[in-house]
Amino acid sequence: MALDRSRIGYCLPAFTVTVEPAALAAFAEAIGDPDPACREIAPPTFMKVLEGQDNSSRRIMEALGADLKRILHAEQQFEYVAPIRAGMKVSVARCVADIYDRREGQLEFALIETTFADEEAGVLGRSRQLVLVRNPPRSDEA
Repeated sequence: MALDRSRIGYCLPAFTVTVEPAALAAFAEAIGDPDPACREIAPPTFMKVLEGQDNSSRRIMEALGADLKRILHAEQQFEYVAPIRAGMKVSVARCVADIYDRREGQLEFALIETTFADEEAGVLGRSRQLVLVRNPPRSDEA
């Protein structure tokens, strides 16, 4: 099933996540970071945790028509603008920036761009996630 290219430019409604100290502590423990500062200031890849809240990863892939059993996380990039701190209310806005294919459509890629912002601090960071969809061979190739 091909991704719906008409959805390039599609954005999920932005949602807000409160950064809880307990979530920061759990994340720091999961990545093995003993630094107590990670309980107040989010470690760099914590943006990935925020990005997946509100079931947004599933919702954006379903909006593209992706078969969720065929997707892989291919790449992730982060741009850090300002620290994400405990207690912040972070607005998360996710958009489909591009869709393209390789190997005559057997591999499709969706580029998802996410902006993280705080009402007082402004933009905190951005991420670019590349999702790979492995399509079955077309019946004329099987």
